Amino acid sequence: MLLATLVACQSVKDSDIVFSQEGEITSNLDKLLKFIQNVENGNEDTIHIVRRTTEGDPIFDTLDYNGESIKYSHDNSKDKFGGSDKGVTNTTCTDLGSENTEKGIKYSLTGCSSNIGKYFDFEIPE
Repeated sequence: MLLATLVACQSVKDSDIVFSQEGEITSNLDKLLKFIQNVENGNEDTIHIVRRTTEGDPIFDTLDYNGESIKYSHDNSKDKFGGSDKGVTNTTCTDLGSENTEKGIKYSLTGCSSNIGKYFDFEIPE
């Protein structure tokens, strides 16, 4: 419960990976690439991702890889227009899958214990 409270109170930090409203990475691409490499090599790592809603409210995603699985936390508690289902949700996923697209490589969580994981993805342009 304390962890959920701490996550809900977070703000954007310099170490966060930030995506624009258009889905482009605006800061710390190197941390994201390092996380992908660590997952591929079985090395523990954690990243914090911040995305903005159309109105500019932050949505926080945390990926915590323990060497075997990824704990995914999604926090939309700061979304003023998030409706009644906003808050912190968690799931555990088996992997970070990738597929080539016209624009680059799209990454998404796979083998998640709940549906919340199927909504998480990001794309790295070539």
